[in-house]
Amino acid sequence: MRVLVVIDMQKKYLSGYDEKLLSNINYEIKLAHEEEDVPIFYVKNVGLTGNRDGYDLSDELLMVSDLVFEKKSPSAFSSKAFSQKLKGLKATELEIVGVDGTSCVAKTAMDAAKLGYKTEIVRKCVGARNEKVYEKTLKKLEDAGINIL
Repeated sequence: MRVLVVIDMQKKYLSGYDEKLLSNINYEIKLAHEEEDVPIFYVKNVGLTGNRDGYDLSDELLMVSDLVFEKKSPSAFSSKAFSQKLKGLKATELEIVGVDGTSCVAKTAMDAAKLGYKTEIVRKCVGARNEKVYEKTLKKLEDAGINIL
């Protein structure tokens, strides 16, 4: 089973990214939900302290499920609830979108690949503030067997 994982699309993080990013992600969510019946997991960072102030998901993000997981470190796999829900659904493939492509998206993708998930990153649906670093990160991800779409 494939799962769409939406990483850190939070009010706190979205300034400075291409305006098309949010619409591209919303399109991917809509497609996965309506046409492919794929579960959508939303993952948000709450910081090391777990303080939720200012960490709300963007009001403009298309919400089609209540599967929202909190993490305190870059990888979504730092959330036990996230990992357990994937196992419960017998997920085998993860499609990852969100921010930032050099940090949380990349770390989640690497951990997914290490855990045996077929892992894909939808490039037009990933934001990165440093394009030069992002290009190097994508190469490392590809070398780890992660598909860049």
